[in-house]
Amino acid sequence: MNKIIRHKTEKCVACNRCVKHCPVKEANICSHEDNKMNVYVDDNKCISCGACIDACHHGARNFLDDTKAFFEDLSNGEPISLMIAPAIRTNFPEREWRQLITLFRQMGVQKIFDVSLGADICTWVHVRYLQRHRSPHFITQPCPAIVNYVLLHKNELLKYLSPVHSPMLCTAIYMKKHENIKTKIAALSPCIAKAAEFSQTGEINYNVTFRELRKYIERNDITIPTVEGDFDSFQSGLGSTYPSPGGLKENVSHYLGHSIRIDKSEGESVVYKALDEYANLLHSTDKLPNIFDVLNCPEGCNMGTGCDIGKVNIFEVNTDMYKLKQNATEVEQNRIYLDELFAKFDKTLRQEDFIRQYKAMPVRPIPVSEADIERAMLELGKKTEEERNFDCGACGYDSCFDMSAAIAKRINTPYNCLEKSHKDTLEKHMELRENIQNFTKTLEDMKVIRESTNKIESNMGDIIEAVAAYNSMVTDAESIALQVNLISLNASIEAARAGVRGNAFGVVAEEIRRLASVSKNSATKTREAASNASSSIDSINKMVAEISLGVKDAYENIESVYNNIRNE
Repeated sequence: MNKIIRHKTEKCVACNRCVKHCPVKEANICSHEDNKMNVYVDDNKCISCGACIDACHHGARNFLDDTKAFFEDLSNGEPISLMIAPAIRTNFPEREWRQLITLFRQMGVQKIFDVSLGADICTWVHVRYLQRHRSPHFITQPCPAIVNYVLLHKNELLKYLSPVHSPMLCTAIYMKKHENIKTKIAALSPCIAKAAEFSQTGEINYNVTFRELRKYIERNDITIPTVEGDFDSFQSGLGSTYPSPGGLKENVSHYLGHSIRIDKSEGESVVYKALDEYANLLHSTDKLPNIFDVLNCPEGCNMGTGCDIGKVNIFEVNTDMYKLKQNATEVEQNRIYLDELFAKFDKTLRQEDFIRQYKAMPVRPIPVSEADIERAMLELGKKTEEERNFDCGACGYDSCFDMSAAIAKRINTPYNCLEKSHKDTLEKHMELRENIQNFTKTLEDMKVIRESTNKIESNMGDIIEAVAAYNSMVTDAESIALQVNLISLNASIEAARAGVRGNAFGVVAEEIRRLASVSKNSATKTREAASNASSSIDSINKMVAEISLGVKDAYENIESVYNNIRNE
C-alpha cells in the first residue's frame, strides 16, 4: 500500500484515540520505548480512511498527497491536464473555484475536466448493468477507503464490489479515450485515499487534495486571478450531487425509480461494521440489497478526508447540494438534458471501457491462540472475571479481551493498560507508605544513636579534664618527694655533726630518704600510666568523633530521603 498516513513521534502522547477510531485495529502498533508510549501506523494494513487524523488532537497524524510534486512538475514544463471533483463547489465559494480554474490555466495546465461528467458516466454504466442483470447484489466503490478495506481485509466481498470504475477513473478514461489527452493527469480531490486508487489502476498521476491546495496557495502567497474560468468538458447532469451521502443512490434511483432496493451506510464508525455484517449474510443473499451504497466519510465527499473541514459548514453544503439537485430534476429543460445525456453515452461510449478488474492484496490477521491471550491477561494482572471484563476502553479497544489479544499479537503492550497502571501505582503507593514507616523507625533509631554519641563526647571531655587534673597531682607529688629528699639530706648532715648523740636522728633521716625515693618512683610510674591513659583516651576520643560525624551525616541523608519521599 502507499504510505499515505504519516505519524509524528514527537507529537504523539499515546492517548489511543487513533486506535479507538481505526476500523482496522491491527493497523496501529503501540510501542513502549525509552519510557514513552507511541502509536505507529502499519502501512501494510492501513486503508487510508483518515479516521485517526480526525481523531488526533495533538497533530501526531497527517497525510501525504501530490500537491508539491504537481506544482513542481508544472513549473518545470511537464504537460499536465486536470480533473476537479464536484466537491470543489462546497469547499470553495463559486467565484473562487472558478478563479482557481483560471489560475491553473495560467500556470500551464492544458485541459481541465469536471469529474461530475465521470459521475454521470458512472451512473450510466451502473444503470445499464442493473438493467442487464436481474437481482444483482453489489457494493458501490467510488470510495477508495472502502475498496482498500475489501482488497486488504475482506476478500470474501471482492466479487460483490461494483465492477464500475469510480467517477474520477471514469473521467480519466473518458479524457484519454474520447478527448485524446496524452498528458499526465492530476486530480483535485477531497479524498486522501484516492492516492491508493490511482496507484492501483495507473490512470491518474497526482492526487492534489483541497486542504493541501489551500495551504500551498497561502504558503506561497499565490495571487488568485479575478477572472473566472470554466471546464473544457461539456455540461454534466446529476453527477454534481455525487459528493453527498447516498449520492450514487440518488442518481441511480432517478433513472430506475424504486424497482431495486438500495441501502446506504456512511461514516467510518458504522460503515465497516456494516460491511462485516454484509459478509456474514453472503449465505443468504435474499436479505441483502441490490445495491449497498457506502462511503467512508459520514458527510460524504463534500467533507472528505482531504477537505479543509474547519471551513466547511454542513448546512451550507446541504443547501448547495439541494439546489443542484432541484435544478437538475425540477427544471424541465434539465430533465430533458439528463435523458439526452444517457442517449449520447449509449451512442458514443463503450460500457466495458469503464469496468474495473480488482486484484486482492490480502493481509492476514496475526494468529493468536487462547493460551496466548490467557498469558496476556495474566501480564495485565487480570485474574478474576471482574478484572477481565473491566472494559474501560482507555487502551482504544472495546474490551480487555481485545486488548489482551493485541498484546498477544505484539501490537500493544501492558504499559498501555490504564487499569494496570492504576494498580501498579497503588502498589507503589502502598510500598512507599511502608518505606516511609521504615524510614521513620530508622530516623528514630539514628536519633538515639546520635544522642548517645553526643553523651560519649561529653563524658570523654570530663575524662580528659580528670586526666589533666591527675597529671597535675602527680607533678605535685613529685615536688613533695623532692622536698622530702632535701629534708632527709639536711637531717643526715645534722646527725653527722652531732656524733653519737645524732645516731638516732640519723635513723630517722634514713627513713625519710627511703620514703622520698619510694614516692619519687611511684610518681614516675604514675606519670607513665597517665601518659599511656592519655594516649588511649585520645584514640578513643578520635574514634568517637569519627563515629559521631558519621552518625550525623547518615542522619541528615536519611532525613533528606525521607522528606523527598513524603513530598512525592
